[in-house]
Amino acid sequence: MNREQIAQVAHEVNRAYCASLGDTSQPAWADAPDWQRASALAGVDMHLANPDATPEASHISWYEQKLADGWVFGEVKDPEKKEHPCMVSYEELPAAQRAKDYLFRGVVHALAAVAAAEPVAQPVPKAALPVGQGLQAVGVQYIGRRETHADTLYGSGTWAQGQSKPVTAALARQLLKHRDVFAEVQLSDAAGAVVQTAKSGETDDEQTQEVRDQVQNMDKAALKELAMTRYRVKVDGRLSLADTRNEVIRLIDRFGAQ
Repeated sequence: MNREQIAQVAHEVNRAYCASLGDTSQPAWADAPDWQRASALAGVDMHLANPDATPEASHISWYEQKLADGWVFGEVKDPEKKEHPCMVSYEELPAAQRAKDYLFRGVVHALAAVAAAEPVAQPVPKAALPVGQGLQAVGVQYIGRRETHADTLYGSGTWAQGQSKPVTAALARQLLKHRDVFAEVQLSDAAGAVVQTAKSGETDDEQTQEVRDQVQNMDKAALKELAMTRYRVKVDGRLSLADTRNEVIRLIDRFGAQ
């Protein structure tokens, strides 16, 4: 489980809690604006880097981030004006709002513990993989509400609303976990052909270099997902982006493009 998945669960827990208070304005994670996702991710990063941080520290971190982004106090939350009723000290927060910081911290630490307990799979040698595994094309359509969606989690690129793509079976399995964002669709005979992992005629060395080039533009979550999907290796989530990329490159160099 990576930081974005943890942020998504924390966001959905907060959304459910807000609904219990009568606030149904919170969007689902798939429809949340970039600033809201970034705020949740920043909160996750803060707690992962500071395991002993208190709920008060969580609010202070959130407040300082909002302040740096130009937000100010307002009686009613207004993203356009960048006004928020929680732009006050922790002591001034109503009990119902303080509870959000306790819930967020609890979710992050619980999921981080689950992730840490997950067994680390050993890489499968390239020769042991069945021929053609993961290459059969599967049609996937973006059904989210955004006009465009940039997939930084699995590295499938940018999707327009309603767009369909042929992707490998392995990637399709990952995307289709998010049933509110992606759906499987029937492809035409041409689009349903086998998805090639490299251009026809390329040597193994050329294929490997192509994958090495691709990882240079991936974020940390996409790199970790690539390591798990292609090589069945769980990369330590505490590594920096640069170290995570280097670890994935080592796997590519050792086991090939797969």
